Amino acid sequence: MMSTAAPTRRPQFTDPRPTRRRRQRWAIALGIVVIAATTVWIVWFSSLLEVRDVRVLGAEGARADEVSSVASIPLGVPLARLDTAEAERALRQLPWVAAAEVRRGWPSEVVIAVETREPVAALASDPQRTAIDKDGVVFEAAEVLPKKLPKVTAEGAALPAAMQVLVTLPEDLSKRVVAVTATTLDDIDLSLRSGDTVRWGSADRGDVKAEVLRALLKRKADLYDVSAPELPTTFRLN
Repeated sequence: MMSTAAPTRRPQFTDPRPTRRRRQRWAIALGIVVIAATTVWIVWFSSLLEVRDVRVLGAEGARADEVSSVASIPLGVPLARLDTAEAERALRQLPWVAAAEVRRGWPSEVVIAVETREPVAALASDPQRTAIDKDGVVFEAAEVLPKKLPKVTAEGAALPAAMQVLVTLPEDLSKRVVAVTATTLDDIDLSLRSGDTVRWGSADRGDVKAEVLRALLKRKADLYDVSAPELPTTFRLN
């Protein structure tokens, strides 16, 4: 009787590559987590990127000091945690500031850029120091205002209306104006260098009124009324 030989077992080999790849993926993932955590710590909590210097652009001297004081940028705080929006809101409350931007200057600087309002006229009650910009905003000037600036007498809603008339006047007419008086939105008068007065009325239809005024100025008069430009009139008071 023949004996049956037991089948020969082939050795089993385990491929190490899948395990190695899993380890590599875990190592890469762990490395990414460590890098991200380190970056967050450096940017948000460490002293490596903290505020060490504040620079002001657009203002000098006392104005620059005022900007720094109002912005209240704390030194030693990480730049990433700085509330730039709050600082900008505070700066825009300054009457002489037209626009403000607070920027992070990595790695350790804060840059504050301000745009100052430009004096277009002076308030008649304080013509040396109280300025008015093109939008009718009243603010204290940084220095004594030029005497050539028109003097404005107006309050409330009449003030921006008066400034609208002044800034939209053609240059050949605006250079003749020394003062603007507005008691209401519809009652705006211009005082000329010649000593004559222009009754302008409201700020509406300024281009038409300017053309009519040019024609009227060819006549000698004390008062030029263009408040109703279709029916302009002139008066001699003496």
